[in-house]
Amino acid sequence: MTIKCLVVDDEPLARKGIAGYVEQTPFLSLEGTCKSAVEANEALHREKIDLLFLDIQMPDLTGIEFMRSLENPPAVIFTTAYRDYAIEGFELNALDYLVKPISFQRFLKAANKALSHFEMLRQNQQSKPAEVLTEAPEYFFIKSDGQFIKIKLADVLYFESEKDYVFIHTEQKRYLTLLSLKQLEKELPPDKFLRVHRSYFVALDKIEMVDGSNLIIKGKEIPVSRSLQDTIFNTLIAGRLWKREL
Repeated sequence: MTIKCLVVDDEPLARKGIAGYVEQTPFLSLEGTCKSAVEANEALHREKIDLLFLDIQMPDLTGIEFMRSLENPPAVIFTTAYRDYAIEGFELNALDYLVKPISFQRFLKAANKALSHFEMLRQNQQSKPAEVLTEAPEYFFIKSDGQFIKIKLADVLYFESEKDYVFIHTEQKRYLTLLSLKQLEKELPPDKFLRVHRSYFVALDKIEMVDGSNLIIKGKEIPVSRSLQDTIFNTLIAGRLWKREL
């Protein structure tokens, strides 16, 4: 597998260094370098890029603003001299977050993570018949108080298990249902929802803060199981930012 890469950084030395790392990595292909988000936008319109190595602090348009402007963005690994953008990077589903200066060892770890990501995507596509490769549903129905109620996935904040019941917390209200978290985990898209505790299943894009071993969603503290903390924090922020000093 070859991953087509674009390096975007306004600093010439940083751009040259990351491009050199890409060229040293057998499964990465350097398709070009850009010194601004504007140049990168033009490059994405010219050719298909699988992976961006994208600086955050750039003039005119930051890397985060650029990613948010794209309708169908490629995968991204953020590169920055600052550690303050982790949550925003997570919200954009960044594969990793590299803090400058970047060693080749740390770069290679991020590249291997990207390789695993693309291999998993390819395996998933190959394992399913073409006719079932459809987009994830935008809603589902639950039975609550004798009624069938439509729940939009975009409205869900988190699911909370309590004995034999599950509460579905949405932007508007809370619903009680007999669904189990285990059933929900099988049915809901894994790139949008994450099991963080035996009693909690959360919407990734609704996480506002990580406070110690808790996630904060709309002011609610949601505990993260101790056995899952490393895995979950790596999934959220991707990489070395969440060293054990936290």
